[in-house]
Amino acid sequence: MLSKIELLQEKGRKALAFREFWLHYDQATYVRDDLFEAFKKSKDQNKFLKLIWAFDTNWPGDPLEIAKICPDVCPIYGTPLDYGKGKNRVFNPLVDHDEGYFQPTIDHIKPRIAGGEDIVSNYIIVCRKFNTRKNDMEDRDELDLHYNGYIKTYFS
Repeated sequence: MLSKIELLQEKGRKALAFREFWLHYDQATYVRDDLFEAFKKSKDQNKFLKLIWAFDTNWPGDPLEIAKICPDVCPIYGTPLDYGKGKNRVFNPLVDHDEGYFQPTIDHIKPRIAGGEDIVSNYIIVCRKFNTRKNDMEDRDELDLHYNGYIKTYFS
């Protein structure tokens, strides 16, 4: 029997395998005209979606460098990440309550509160579901306390 995460991984792989690209310009999908034109000429449109996503993040740093660190799957849950914007999105948060497992977000490896900088080498791409769960935790001890308390309370 597959775990919830394994089922989500499979769900994501299947959904992304059947993505159909929107081949008409609109800003919500392609951010800029030049990105749309380059997307149409791209040999690997799935990979190019990472670049479009990076241009739309508004995080400090070169979008080309941000796109280079974009993994295909969340390093925490192993769920495939959907970098599509607008009409190229596969998962819809208004319809799919599991969408957060597939939506990429940028996080700091070393949090700003602990002196981490807003530079690409301090960024990691994880799914929104994980990022929001640990968002308010300031350090490793707090994260461990949260995790151990969760296990103790709900699974023992």
